[in-house]
Amino acid sequence: MMRGTAAPTYNFSIGFTTFLVLGFLLTIWNAEPALGDKESKTLRHLFKKRMKRDTNCDREFITKEMTSNTMLPVLYTAAQLDTCLNNSVLMSNLTELGHIAFNSKQLLILKKKLGEIYTNGLPEEQIRQLGFIITMYGPDEISMWNITNADTLAFVLRNSPNLDTTKIVVRNYVQGSGPLTAVALDAIGGPLLCTLHEKNLMTIQPTELKKARPLSISTCTQAKKDILFGIAKVAFQDLAGDLKAYFNQLKPYIGGAQASDLQRLAPGNINMDFQTFSSLNPVEVEELIAQNIRDLLGINLNSLKENENHEIVRRWVNTHTVAEVMSLGIGLRGGISPAGLGNLSILPLPGSATVNSYSLLLSICVAVLEITLQCLP
Repeated sequence: MMRGTAAPTYNFSIGFTTFLVLGFLLTIWNAEPALGDKESKTLRHLFKKRMKRDTNCDREFITKEMTSNTMLPVLYTAAQLDTCLNNSVLMSNLTELGHIAFNSKQLLILKKKLGEIYTNGLPEEQIRQLGFIITMYGPDEISMWNITNADTLAFVLRNSPNLDTTKIVVRNYVQGSGPLTAVALDAIGGPLLCTLHEKNLMTIQPTELKKARPLSISTCTQAKKDILFGIAKVAFQDLAGDLKAYFNQLKPYIGGAQASDLQRLAPGNINMDFQTFSSLNPVEVEELIAQNIRDLLGINLNSLKENENHEIVRRWVNTHTVAEVMSLGIGLRGGISPAGLGNLSILPLPGSATVNSYSLLLSICVAVLEITLQCLP
């Protein structure tokens, strides 16, 4: 009886790491028909570039399921993150990885990998997903980003390294026709908005300004203040029937108000504080009569006396008659003297009568004197 020969045996054992690499290759191979030529070439390029390095991973490869694990910074050193995180996993899970608190060395690895993937610069969609990784990008790199989405702009400005970079980012945004929506306005803020060209400010829609947080525009030029107030008037016109509520919404932009706007607001019992009054356009304030001033400031009228050396107070006083200045009844001095009398200096009167009483008496006397002089041949 012949003894059968033993069947040949083969060693099919392969390393676990090699198995994973082969699996990754098959994944790419199977995915190519569903991808465009560009994406397919990108994946093949990344695989060739990373295949040799990936075999050096001495820990478990980071999978999609692991990208939300906040313990990754502890489990993987920067070197291990480099060898155990495939670029394809980073591409498809950038948002999750970007929100993990890696240290600076680990973040630099992620930034380097993104540079390998996006050799022509980060697309805007990926910029929004960077999370903490954005802190690894310098001013020169950020300044080159093409941002057209308000949400992207807001994210970049929150993490911009310095004011100069912020200015460049905003300038690039508006030059690229990025819309000045409420989200963009909140991100940019008033002072930075004031650095934009007037034609850019004109593109702000009233509905967007209404939704935005109040903007501080004190650093704007008068021309820009005028533009923003005009937009604000339209934005809040539904409140025009309630002058006090209307004023409260217009207040941040009141520096662009014309005399006619202030005259309309005056009877609304708005009690304008002096800080707001001092932000008005002095040229427009000069057009107001004493009664307008009294109505605008209401209970805060005495603040004019307390700030009588402020430019806006002096300019109003110097463009109105002594009688009109005195008619405010708060002790303000100065004004245009009656013809032929030169400059009048009003001195306080002795006695126990209040300043307001004497001021009113003097204003009446001066008014009578003016009328008398005008009637003389």
